[in-house]
Amino acid sequence: MQNAVRTTIRIRKDLFDKSRLLAFNQGTSLQRTINDVIALGLSRISNLDSQKQAMAKIDEFRESLKDQKINPQALLSESKKDQK
Repeated sequence: MQNAVRTTIRIRKDLFDKSRLLAFNQGTSLQRTINDVIALGLSRISNLDSQKQAMAKIDEFRESLKDQKINPQALLSESKKDQK
């Protein structure tokens, strides 16, 4: 069993009722349901953070290419050569 911390938090009544109904429908405890929902929310936040970091890297790469002269036709012909 994982470590647990006893805490008192305030949860909106409508969210609490929905969590209780979800726990009942899943056949699990209310505590487990709330823990699972919190874990899902935290994973979504961390996913958004990783997406933000990836977009920052792409923007940085685009900025580094801004002053360079790139010939798309030459790139296309090189790419076709590589495919052969």
